[in-house]
Amino acid sequence: MTPKQFTKGLAKMAVEVKKFIEDTGPNGAPTIVGKTATGFFTQNFDRQGFLNRGLQPWPDVKRRTHPRETPRGQTAAGRRILFGETRNLSRSIDYGPQRGSVIVYSDVHYAPYHNEGTKKLPKRQFIGDSAELDKLVISELDRKLKQIIK
Repeated sequence: MTPKQFTKGLAKMAVEVKKFIEDTGPNGAPTIVGKTATGFFTQNFDRQGFLNRGLQPWPDVKRRTHPRETPRGQTAAGRRILFGETRNLSRSIDYGPQRGSVIVYSDVHYAPYHNEGTKKLPKRQFIGDSAELDKLVISELDRKLKQIIK
């Protein structure tokens, strides 16, 4: 390979990497990051805590010590934290890929109160910065970039 061919190959790879980073389609970096983050944050509901440098368990709920019957005749005492009867909160996590970035969010109006905590609700974070998520995202992007740079 000549220096000219090498330079031309590098320029081509740079164009492909830029396209990958900005592509909002199914194979672009924003979508890959969005899908990875959405899956990771949804799993926090199964984990019953937020995974960041180890599991940060959520505070327990009062219904476990004061069980009541739901409209469907079931007790809510055994139900997992933040699941509710409909699981609307865990199902609301979504992402919006944008050129070169992605936004991961919940469109449920009460999500911030649980995620950040309030005077009446303890913090039960399910979305946010996570070292484990960062490693997962880097691994996914590294795998895809290696395919591009071959």
